[in-house]
Order: sequence, then C-alpha cells, then structure tokens
Amino acid sequence: MITTYADCLFLLSPPEHIKNEIARYKKASLKYIGEFSSMQSPAHITVNQLERQKPYMVDAAFERIEGKLHAMPAILLHMDGFKYFEHLHGKMTIYAYIRSTPAMEDWFALLRKNLNIKKAITPHITVVRNIPEADYNKLWPNFKNKKLLEPFWIYELKVLQRETFGTTAGKWEPYKTIRFKNTEGFAGKDNWALKKQAEAEIAARKQIKLF
Repeated sequence: MITTYADCLFLLSPPEHIKNEIARYKKASLKYIGEFSSMQSPAHITVNQLERQKPYMVDAAFERIEGKLHAMPAILLHMDGFKYFEHLHGKMTIYAYIRSTPAMEDWFALLRKNLNIKKAITPHITVVRNIPEADYNKLWPNFKNKKLLEPFWIYELKVLQRETFGTTAGKWEPYKTIRFKNTEGFAGKDNWALKKQAEAEIAARKQIKLF
C-alpha cells in the first residue's frame, strides 16, 4: 500500500489479438537491433501520467469521476500501419498508427474532459521506443510499407500506480479498472453501427509476413 506519494498511469489496453500482433513486431525488431527499452512492454495506448500524487487525493478524485467514465461508450479504433516521431534528444520511436475518425476524436475529447487532461491525446501504440537513429535507419524500411489494418474495441480504462519514492519506486501495480458501460452514447451509435464491419475485418485477417 502506498502511503507517501504515488505516480499514476492511465492507459487503454487493446485485446489479445492486437497485443500479440505488436509483440510479433517487437520480436522481429529484436533480431535487427538487439534489446530496446519497450521490448517487454505490452501493447497499450497511454492516456495520461500524473506524478507525485497524494494517494488520498487520487482516491477522492476517482470517486468524483468514476460515474462519468461509466457513462462513456466503448470505442472502436483502427490500427492502420506504422509511423514514427523524433525525440528532442535525437532518438526515435516507431509506433502503430491509430486512424483518426470523427467518432474517435469526439470520444477522446470527452475522455480528456472527464479526466481533466489539458493536453491533446494522440492515440498510438508504441512498438520500438527511444532508439538511436542508426537503429531506426535499420528498422524503418521494414515498417514503412506494412499494411497493418486491425480494428479493435476498447471497453475500459486501466489505471496503474507506483510509489514515487522508496524501495518499491518504479514498479507499476494495478490500481483501478473502469468499464465504459454506455451502449447508446453520443459516439456509441456510430461505433455500434460499425461493429459487424469490424468483426468481418477481424475474421478475414490473414497472418502477414514480417521482416
């Protein structure tokens, strides 16, 4: 139990077929560049991270917002190929791109409002994080033309905590899982209308060759 200060990580966890697909690309990358920092990290979409929070304040905050999150609908997302970004210190990150749709943009805007997040959220799934440019140059030609088209549903928000200071600092532990329960919300009508299409795309998905 955390009694001093805690860091909190808010994330969306995709279903197993997405986690497995991202894991395959991580393993393929390992053969090219060796070990990298995100190698063992399960596929996820980071929503926000808070540092040095008093645990009782975190508990009180979730008492206020949990009902709002329950009132949100599940969201249908589409993983659509790969992109990259460069860090300020010159290192690179390759990630699976999440296709932008009106329903997705509206849904993330509501999530930001309910969690009181000021900065924009650009949903993506990191594959290879924070690697030197030389390693990026080896990997990116294998990623840039891959047509990875995968629809998937997000039904819940996961919150992890870790102790900011002390002997257990740095180890993330589950804190709370909040289900999105609204099946008829503002984005729900568009999402649920696409459900059959998404299921058909998943059923027709073929195992593609990696590198």
